[in-house]
Amino acid sequence: MPNQQKWISRVEHYVETLDQLSEKIDLILDETRMGTLGAKSQEINESTAQLEVALVELEAMVAKRDDLLRATDAPENGTTLTEKLKSTFHIDDARLARRCEEVSEKVKLTHERATALFVCQFHLADLTSDLLKTISGSQTPETYKKDSAGSQHRPTGQGGLFDEAA
Repeated sequence: MPNQQKWISRVEHYVETLDQLSEKIDLILDETRMGTLGAKSQEINESTAQLEVALVELEAMVAKRDDLLRATDAPENGTTLTEKLKSTFHIDDARLARRCEEVSEKVKLTHERATALFVCQFHLADLTSDLLKTISGSQTPETYKKDSAGSQHRPTGQGGLFDEAA
């Protein structure tokens, strides 16, 4: 039992560290989102660099979790930290299991936010070219075409906003 207490202490430390890291990533995502809204590329670049560092830390946390799951002093039953904690039937372990679930949900939400921000930035990165294509009508035929005799004529009903203005 004393060995198992050491394991539980390591799990507590792991969960708290993971919670703090999740909070850190959330703050970085907030900074990135605000930089994106303000079209401040320098801020976006800085927060992206911070996010890269935080993601390396998160990857290290996955390895720590695997170590905790495989530890010789861990409870035998269960394939997740939550399951292992619940298998002891101790109230304090059950509380820690609940805390694991809360942090897990928090990490899941952070992941969803990061994915949404990535998709937003991906589309915004192409916005200028998409906007220019739409305005110029580059996906439609030219406004004025020369025929074989060299005279110009305008096709009707086609072209972008620049074409309409011409």
